[in-house]
Amino acid sequence: MLHPVDRHARLAELHRIWRDKGSVLPQNALRGLLGHAAAWSAWPLVHAAGTRLAASTRLDTAETLHLIDACRALGKGGEALALTREQPQLAELVAELRAWLAWRRHFPLSAGGGPLSLEPLAHHHARDFAWQYGDPAIAELCCLPVFADALDWHGWLAERWREGRRLLFAVLHREWGFIGCVSLTLDHGLGFFYYWLGKDFQGQGFGPRAGELLLELGERAYGLRGCYAKAFDYNLRSRRGLEKMGFIELGMRGAGDDCDQVFYRRGPPQGRRRTIDELHRLLDSMDASVRPAPAALPGHADALTA
Repeated sequence: MLHPVDRHARLAELHRIWRDKGSVLPQNALRGLLGHAAAWSAWPLVHAAGTRLAASTRLDTAETLHLIDACRALGKGGEALALTREQPQLAELVAELRAWLAWRRHFPLSAGGGPLSLEPLAHHHARDFAWQYGDPAIAELCCLPVFADALDWHGWLAERWREGRRLLFAVLHREWGFIGCVSLTLDHGLGFFYYWLGKDFQGQGFGPRAGELLLELGERAYGLRGCYAKAFDYNLRSRRGLEKMGFIELGMRGAGDDCDQVFYRRGPPQGRRRTIDELHRLLDSMDASVRPAPAALPGHADALTA
């Protein structure tokens, strides 16, 4: 079993082979590359290699399933369904794909973002999520759960979507596939935002760009007019990312044991009293455990208009 720490280096080697020799690889080598990429959930590479292989020979059932998995992970639902037509034994999978596509239609498409796109986080992303979530610092810094097993993760995801107010998207890189998540909890035009990226993709500007895609979608399709976020005071990378997205530090920390968390806001300027009341109402609606401390941080009185 490949450890998440080793995965990126192995995938980099597969990408190098594909880039340098993909157009001339014989079928047996192409099949080997396809199998390795599928085992490691390298879905853009699976899609590229599988599509090239299918152009010259008939795919067997296992190869077809790899390509279908890649299409589904990358949001290519129509292509995934088309691949099942030559495999009559896949009737159960066809029903599963149709159910996913019916659910997927509830979500508007996000705008393009260079190498990035967003796809609603679904149960078929379980392995992709696990690969990138392997660094325990992610759960700690983002105040997210530590999942006991895959079943625990599936239950968590189902509960998030049942809440009906949270947009939870996979961040897809056109070369590397799933690299992290962005989330927006909505309440009467207000939002609370968070994001995380896998260790190998941090510090490259992907977080702010993915966040912009989600916030733009929230404004365009869900009436988002103002948004809040928080970060640990020592998490300088996330704080810089929020600032790149237009969030402004409010000069407000969490109360009590959460005093190392700092609140941010993105939206039109407004009075301090209104912002405090608005943030409290939003956190109440989310049943959040963290609350802003009564006093603002010294030296930040100009963070909001009076």
